[in-house]
Amino acid sequence: MNADKVKEYYLSEKVVDHYSRAVSSVGLWVSEEKIFQRVFADPKGSLLEIGCGCGRIAIGMSQLGYTNLLGVDFSRNMIESARKMSRMLELSISFQVADATQLPFADNLFDGAIFGFNGLMQIPGRDRRCDAMGEAFRVIRPGSYFVFTSHEREMSKWKKFWKQESARWRKGKQGSNLAEYGDRYEPTKLGDLFIHVPAKNDLVEDLKSVGFELEADVLRSQVALEPEPVQEFSDECRFWVARKP
Repeated sequence: MNADKVKEYYLSEKVVDHYSRAVSSVGLWVSEEKIFQRVFADPKGSLLEIGCGCGRIAIGMSQLGYTNLLGVDFSRNMIESARKMSRMLELSISFQVADATQLPFADNLFDGAIFGFNGLMQIPGRDRRCDAMGEAFRVIRPGSYFVFTSHEREMSKWKKFWKQESARWRKGKQGSNLAEYGDRYEPTKLGDLFIHVPAKNDLVEDLKSVGFELEADVLRSQVALEPEPVQEFSDECRFWVARKP
């Protein structure tokens, strides 16, 4: 899977419509609200949301009182949707098209960064995911935090699947479209969704390799019991909180 294929998925009209509806029907998760308000204590601080999609998180945070938000995404169609929704709600949020692996911002510019809803894991290739982590590290100020989420292979729900998948890779019988162990295509009503499901140790290693210090990691279910719309919208995931020294 290359980045252009992933981008093509997120330019699709039906995918954009799905995420646009989620801005109001799902909104900010209870767990997101708790973690973001704790980590980003100053509502006037400058926050960058990478992979903002149609603006679900940025809009939710604006409604919580955060006043200096910038959302970026590589899907122009999603950015247009986010801008439209923000105007409709009379919110002052900036949105622009940008590649997470090559952010067009100066060093040490933001007071924090977010890469929500497993977006980081939808970048194909471990090297490119590290590039995105490195860019998040570069653009936030020392002492600031980077928060993101991921699925993980160690979850008991998927233990059987990954045991079988490991055997397929050892025998060279993995899917021909899978470049790295942990890559998956999840069939959805919107099409096949690419996502990388990492091992915890790999993420810890990658964060350290770009300079971050891991402050905390916690499963969403340990933070809050999410309402039904959130659980239908998204599976269990792990929050990661990393600090730039």
